[in-house]
Amino acid sequence: MIRLKQLTTLTFLVFVTSLVPFCARAEDSLTVEQAVQMAVSNQPAVKQAEQQLRASQANVEVKKSYYYPDISVLGLYSRLGPVETITVGPGETFELFPANNYDAHLQLRQTVYDFGERSASVRAAEAEQKAVGDRIDLVKSSLAYQTVAVFNTILILHQSIAVIEDQITALNEHLDVTRKKVEAGTATDFEVLTTQVRIAEARDQLIDAKTSLDEQEIVFRRLAGMSPQQPVMLKGTFERATVTLTPDSLRRAAMEQRPELIAARDAVTAAESRVRLTSLGFRPSLDVTFTSGFKNGYIPNLNRLKANYTAGLELQIPIFNGFQTRHRTSAADADVRVAQEHVADIERQVDAEVSRATAAVNSSVDKIGNSEIQVRQAERAVTLAQSQYDAGVVTNLDVLDAQTALAQARLVHLKALYKYTMSLSQLDQATGKRVW
Repeated sequence: MIRLKQLTTLTFLVFVTSLVPFCARAEDSLTVEQAVQMAVSNQPAVKQAEQQLRASQANVEVKKSYYYPDISVLGLYSRLGPVETITVGPGETFELFPANNYDAHLQLRQTVYDFGERSASVRAAEAEQKAVGDRIDLVKSSLAYQTVAVFNTILILHQSIAVIEDQITALNEHLDVTRKKVEAGTATDFEVLTTQVRIAEARDQLIDAKTSLDEQEIVFRRLAGMSPQQPVMLKGTFERATVTLTPDSLRRAAMEQRPELIAARDAVTAAESRVRLTSLGFRPSLDVTFTSGFKNGYIPNLNRLKANYTAGLELQIPIFNGFQTRHRTSAADADVRVAQEHVADIERQVDAEVSRATAAVNSSVDKIGNSEIQVRQAERAVTLAQSQYDAGVVTNLDVLDAQTALAQARLVHLKALYKYTMSLSQLDQATGKRVW
């Protein structure tokens, strides 16, 4: 029975560490809000997503640029030979064109009408920009809740270490009493030995807890962007707060706030914009062209540069492109259906996550109440066992069992508070609450 209790305590310490997947200045103790802000401000993943957003914003401006005319300056020189001549009378010979040809002009081209292709292109680019912006929120949400999990794990490990240290202190005090009893002839060396074994086991648990704490502090430093030498000083408590959970309102909030759902719905919008753009790929377009400049080659003085201009309309009507527009539109329609099914899948996942998180919160509340009773009972048992041991009514083993049971009850209570805090955090994450 004693071994089972000790194994349960050690299992809890391992359990606390395994709950966290991966997870500035630190001169003062950090609150969880400050830790989250450090994480979302210093992470390369966030900065990478922000750069991708800037690139998508620039792409929108590129699409808008097609509303403006395309203006360029062109210069051309060519040497022709042989130069043909014509004789029109005695001694009257004329060159038909100059040997050296110069042409410099300003060229303007403007699309007048394209059946909405430019506007569809802009809307598609804006939809892609919105989808990229959603990824920033996704990255920040993931980092924020990882940080919260690591933060709470570090807090619970500190408190667990304090409980184990209190247990070791109590066992050492009991060891002193037992040794005095041995000297007085009312106890045996076996009782001293069994107490020392319990102390060694508690110290082993303490080492495991401190090792887990070191590991979680490494993860926290990585998330918060801290240097390996900076101490991790956090402040916070595990308290049971009164919360009212309304499943319907929680589900509605999740459907409106979850960044995964927002991103998936925006992906549908982006896919629909691509369908519209693709369907316009076979429409006519009307362009205005205008050029003005100087060139030579005009009669009667072929070598003199002369101002000139050209103006015109260009109508382009596609006739056949190998059914590309049809196939591209079909592919774009399929992308829309894929995006819509993805939204439906995420909605089901979100609904299930909200239900699980709600159940976890309710379960944790019940466990906190039960563990509080266990702690009070264990404290009473230690007091009784100690007084009865002093009176010689019970054995040393009874006192050790009572002290171990108290330490175990306190750890169970801490575990219940920790799971309650974590379940509330998981509920916030399931409903899409912004904690950054």
